[in-house]
Amino acid sequence: MVWRFITPIKCILFCSVVSGVMGCGGPEKAIEEKLSTHVLFFSNFEKGVDALSSAGSTLAKIDGALTTHHITDGVGETDKTSDGYISFSKGSGALIYEGKGNFPYEENKAWSGSVSFWMGVDPKTDLEANYPEPFHIGKKWDDAVIFVDFDKKNSPLSLRFGCYPDKTDEVTDEMVQKRVIRVEGLNWKNTEWHHIVISCKNFNSGKPDSEWALYVDGVEKGRKKNLRQDLSWGPVAQSIRFNHYKYAGKIDEIAVFDIALGPADAKYLYKPHAALSNLLKKDR
Repeated sequence: MVWRFITPIKCILFCSVVSGVMGCGGPEKAIEEKLSTHVLFFSNFEKGVDALSSAGSTLAKIDGALTTHHITDGVGETDKTSDGYISFSKGSGALIYEGKGNFPYEENKAWSGSVSFWMGVDPKTDLEANYPEPFHIGKKWDDAVIFVDFDKKNSPLSLRFGCYPDKTDEVTDEMVQKRVIRVEGLNWKNTEWHHIVISCKNFNSGKPDSEWALYVDGVEKGRKKNLRQDLSWGPVAQSIRFNHYKYAGKIDEIAVFDIALGPADAKYLYKPHAALSNLLKKDR
């Protein structure tokens, strides 16, 4: 290694040159600054169900009878630590956060955004409905919606991320093929945690330049692009909903960003180098 022969002055000069390319802190530092700058909402259930920090309301609406807040065994800051998480029982209602300020939707202007969260579920044994939906924002299932669900109706069982525009026609097989990303071969156990990032770009641009991608455990699993995605939402449709429909599983570490995250960002969020409870706090 030649680093030990670099004098302090040379090191400063070297850093000034390298910083123009990737920053003296390296690529991880650049990703941390990006995530820190663009986060809108973060809830890690460390102390309760309300968000740890947010650009809008922190308050959660929750069905406390069948939904449980656990204070340990969630996704922790490191491999050796844990904090809280939420579990949904069969028949429980949705966990809802207000979208205003916490989600980057723009009605008459192009916008981009991403949602990151962890799931713990065995989709083969824990989920009974054909299309249980752990995440949903929008109107109905077929109208101006962004969703993550499990397809148990069709074989093989798959995790799906889809985006449907304002409804003008019925959802057809061709539309599903064009707008829904599928991930098959899920061998998940309810004792495991799996990381999800959904990324959206150029929605409501009025042009066929919209793009969205799904990342699972830090790996890109699919991408749709060159589509037009028009969404007309009122305040209710902007609600950020977890367990929108019959998801009997666990959720942890929810984060929303006002940019479309890429592969390096998703990989970092899967295995962060810094404590997200500090990195993603709006009041830091």
